[in-house]
Amino acid sequence: MPRNILVPLDGSGFSECALPIAETLARRSRAILHLVRIHEPATQAPVSLEGMPITDPDRDARRWDVERGYLMRLRHQLGPRAEAATKIAVLNGPVAEVLRTYASLQGVDLIVMSSHGRRGLARAWVGSVSDALVRSSRLPVLLVRPSEGAPASAIPAQPRILIALDGSRLAEEVLEPAVELGRALAAQLNLLRVVSPLARGDGLAVAFAPGAAKMLADEHEAEAAGYLAETARGLRDRGLTVKTTLVVSERPADVIVSEAVRQGCSVAAMATHGRSGLSRLLVGSVASGVAHDTRVPLLLYRPKRDAQPLRTYPAAVGAAT
Repeated sequence: MPRNILVPLDGSGFSECALPIAETLARRSRAILHLVRIHEPATQAPVSLEGMPITDPDRDARRWDVERGYLMRLRHQLGPRAEAATKIAVLNGPVAEVLRTYASLQGVDLIVMSSHGRRGLARAWVGSVSDALVRSSRLPVLLVRPSEGAPASAIPAQPRILIALDGSRLAEEVLEPAVELGRALAAQLNLLRVVSPLARGDGLAVAFAPGAAKMLADEHEAEAAGYLAETARGLRDRGLTVKTTLVVSERPADVIVSEAVRQGCSVAAMATHGRSGLSRLLVGSVASGVAHDTRVPLLLYRPKRDAQPLRTYPAAVGAAT
């Protein structure tokens, strides 16, 4: 379970939407909660000289006090028990780099942040802070998307975590962060694999004898189901409650979003690199689609290992040749 949880804040209500789930995780796992804000230097006119900002020392000092006071108020609002286990810090420098360094020095093992905010935390899905942290920090990042009405970060009494897998070793590396999150929340783990229906297409019907394309497709889906069953068995042996779902679709992002709703999941989880439908997950593919449409927190994790081949059974391929 997490022991140090980092929540980056920018002073906006959007960034604060990550606090409820972060506080819940910290309380249930008895972790230290780190509330961090990146300092915004106070400049004077002219704003810059030869490309370098001109800082107003007096205004800058007052701004430091305001930013620290903001964090202190948030810590106090968490209540006496959470306040005692919460650290605050105002840091200066490039946002992603400073957060990554702080996380390393403080032994942070989970980052929880809003997917929208101001300035340094805006546009958080593509090309900004959360993207940079997921790509470079080697830490799981739980992204909370604010929504109208009930807080997106509300966690029910019996939560479920949807874990998207594609059969690759890389995609499997999200399992450990998801398991740790699941233990902290006492959550059920719902494993999901989406397989492409392309094996049933006309191209294979031409390449193989009549009925061979269907046979190959059936064996491909059976292999995927076997993979889910094997993965679930290993998790159940560790005392976890696990459910599996196999869906045939050409639109994995849509399936992940809809299954998270249909199965009543509180969190979705996926690796940021993989193969098949879950490759290139941060930019222009499945995760960006999930991020755009999902209303549940999304746990992203960058695998530490190089690409590994998909688990396939040679006999399944040979049977159709």
